[in-house]
Amino acid sequence: MNGKIDGWHVKNETTYNIPLVLAENVISSGISLISLWHTLADKSYKVIWPQDKRKPLIENSWVAVYTLQGCGKITLKDESSITLNGNCVIFLKPTEIKSYHCEGLLWEQYWMEFIPTGIMEIPLSQQAIIYNGELFNQELNQVTELINSGVDLNKNLAVAFITKLIYQWVCLIAQTGVKGQQLRQMEKLLSLIHTDIQKRWTVAEMAQWMQCSEQYLRRLFLKYTGKTPKEYYLDARLGLALSLFRQGNYSVSQVAELLNFFDSFHFSKAFKQKFGYAPSSVKPE
Repeated sequence: MNGKIDGWHVKNETTYNIPLVLAENVISSGISLISLWHTLADKSYKVIWPQDKRKPLIENSWVAVYTLQGCGKITLKDESSITLNGNCVIFLKPTEIKSYHCEGLLWEQYWMEFIPTGIMEIPLSQQAIIYNGELFNQELNQVTELINSGVDLNKNLAVAFITKLIYQWVCLIAQTGVKGQQLRQMEKLLSLIHTDIQKRWTVAEMAQWMQCSEQYLRRLFLKYTGKTPKEYYLDARLGLALSLFRQGNYSVSQVAELLNFFDSFHFSKAFKQKFGYAPSSVKPE
């Protein structure tokens, strides 16, 4: 179910769009999942909410938006807006959403609408930066496989996975208030890197922004992301490159230039080292 999906009332204008759960609610211990979307949107993507929504709004439901990469903007009914950069997660009340759209080159995100089946204190409109995004992405890939298996028991297992993720995200947001100034500054830097991914970031510039030495910045990155500053910046660009190829609108040379690689050769070499295959072999989805 990759690519454009005819007949759906939500998000069918995107280049990559998978409605994983829509036909009926799936219930597991903790939540009842109303809908789950995995969307890779380009700059033309905009959803007017709730008129573009397939199911009616439910007063006691919640929406979790997990941004893997790129940038999206959500406008609320009070005309305030929230900008989401990868990797981050936020919980919103669907009754307060007015519209949302891709802000920039692309926006890859999971959109989960659910109803808590027990007592769950969910923080409203507070973002949490995700450091170990690759682990969450692996679990969400498992969720996709379980749901697409067509086995009812697997669907319940998938929702159990999602329930676990939601609780982990709630805990991450709850910890925001007790974070030190240094960690909050680090999160702002990571968000800025994803927001301005086309900028040619140097370690010296990152250290200057953090007002610390390059050696200390390296320790901070290793502690919170498990990567050096150079590795983190490179992986962010390569992940974005993969998504651009999946959209089918860019050539290898265009992506290399767009993301500030020295040339197509150096870009292709780095891409193959990370993913194990050449960028030219990626097929649009």
